[in-house]
Amino acid sequence: MQSVEIRDLNNSLTKTIKLPTQTNEIFYGGTASLLLSTPTSVVLFDIQQQKALAELATPPVKYVVWSVDGNSVALLSKHSKFPFWLVRIWRTTPDFREILAITIANKSLTQSSLIHETIRIKSAAWDDSGVLVYTTLNHIKYALFQG
Repeated sequence: MQSVEIRDLNNSLTKTIKLPTQTNEIFYGGTASLLLSTPTSVVLFDIQQQKALAELATPPVKYVVWSVDGNSVALLSKHSKFPFWLVRIWRTTPDFREILAITIANKSLTQSSLIHETIRIKSAAWDDSGVLVYTTLNHIKYALFQG
């Protein structure tokens, strides 16, 4: 079982917490919370209560970008396999393509939109008006919270 160690400024162990699920990545989830990335979802985990507060089905998340006010989050995924028809690549034989996805959600992990990209996403940031600005290898794009 995986666990998280809480340490003080002197690097002394103060608490050990068992994680509720097999975790690939750990991200900041707000005050006293962590975002746990699993192969099929993201879990909002409260450290003090030691329980999962919310879960959102996503491709494996590699990067998390919080808005300035902490009310919105962009979950950036890469190297996910999706059927070709989901990304509008029309071919005669069904196959799978590696694509990237951005899942936009609020702070309680309620999904508002899902954006698929076929080109690698290099970076993302929220502006003050709540617009997600992200760059691919070739373009600067934007996404609204509503999609």
